[in-house]
Amino acid sequence: MDSLDKLIKEIESNSLVERFKQLEKIIDSDQLLNQDYKELLELQKIMVNKREKKSKDFKLAENNYNNAKDNVLKHMILSEYLDLLEEINYDLNMIQKIISEEINIDFK
Repeated sequence: MDSLDKLIKEIESNSLVERFKQLEKIIDSDQLLNQDYKELLELQKIMVNKREKKSKDFKLAENNYNNAKDNVLKHMILSEYLDLLEEINYDLNMIQKIISEEINIDFK
């Protein structure tokens, strides 16, 4: 098994990732949770798009997103899911940065 396979296996067996997968299955199987989460993602896209285009409707889009986020965070499962998503993304970004730095060192 090469280093990449070991890294992938290590990530997949991480307790946070395993819990994240469990929550993902619960959310996918619950129509209300899934709908609320998808709505949040859609409102996030709209908000980011309006922010990037410096649209005059940005504040409205931001308020709509924040209201939907508050609604989503009332669900314990979605709240935990989003916390884990943030934590896992942070860890993956750190891993990516370390790999990138090591590659750069090898090419110098």
